[in-house]
Amino acid sequence: MLELIEKSLFKDVDLMTASLLKGDERRAFILSQVDRLLIDKNGNTLMAMWLSDMFWTADNGRFINEQSPLMTKEGLQTLTKEQKSKLKLIQSIAGLCHDLSLHFKFDIKEAFGIRNNFQVSNKQLVEWLTTTEYEQIAMHTAYTLKKYAIEEYEGECYQPAQDGLAELFSREYCELIRTPNNTKIPSRAYVKTILDEMLRIERHWLQGRRRKLNPEVIKIHDEMYGFVPLRFSSNVQKAAQELFDYMEKNVKGRLVMKVSSNASWSEQPESVKRNRAEVLGKFADKIREIRTKHLAANWLNDDSLEFSYLMAHAEWYGLGLWNKEDEAL
Repeated sequence: MLELIEKSLFKDVDLMTASLLKGDERRAFILSQVDRLLIDKNGNTLMAMWLSDMFWTADNGRFINEQSPLMTKEGLQTLTKEQKSKLKLIQSIAGLCHDLSLHFKFDIKEAFGIRNNFQVSNKQLVEWLTTTEYEQIAMHTAYTLKKYAIEEYEGECYQPAQDGLAELFSREYCELIRTPNNTKIPSRAYVKTILDEMLRIERHWLQGRRRKLNPEVIKIHDEMYGFVPLRFSSNVQKAAQELFDYMEKNVKGRLVMKVSSNASWSEQPESVKRNRAEVLGKFADKIREIRTKHLAANWLNDDSLEFSYLMAHAEWYGLGLWNKEDEAL
């Protein structure tokens, strides 16, 4: 099996010499090989994924593929010292192929030699992604950053940011930002499009925190726009604060009742349905009151995306899903 891997994926590569490399030289060799394997002439990651499967399962995290003859005690006993050295190097290459092709978080200190903080706030990571020669790795890493940010925003019910990243569009190339394997956007532009939008959201969020706004007020402010705006509006901020104050007093935790988690909504007790309808109905009335009081005509119409964002936020808050840490702000 080791011979097959060498012939199939590392033809004309001196793995024996490379296996003796240490530190930055070894890291650079691994990156060069992973970058090469991440794409083939058909524009996909089949080579990287095939190598990954030889060592690791397809789970989030590196779990040994116990079905692979390369990873069994018996299989290892048949290898010479030199072969084991090459195998250890290939296994490291396969590990990074695993994380990047499947878009899982990974240890960037080990992979890139920079601070291990898998966030767009990590300036070292942003610089690495925008300047590295390993452009395929940069594309897959940027996409992974985007993927996990969307998941984080979903968990925090920050729908304008979540949807903004999920439907991120390159105006320059008239194309949605999908996986690196499904794009015609040049690698540098692809990475820049993702990072620019993530950094814009990050700066907006930090601006709200500097204003000492409760995180839920920031979300409500942006929900009223239907997207993450460039700056805060005093009128919209005032409306968001008033709506949050109402939500804090009249909605927070009010939908937490004894329900059957296995039952559909139609099978829930009538008391649960009545309570939900009453709490959310009054919240909808509050939205209408605030839009009349603070906002321009035809803003926050009942059938608008902005209105639906606010209603979803209220339901999330009513179910007690808010972040406890945010309350200390």
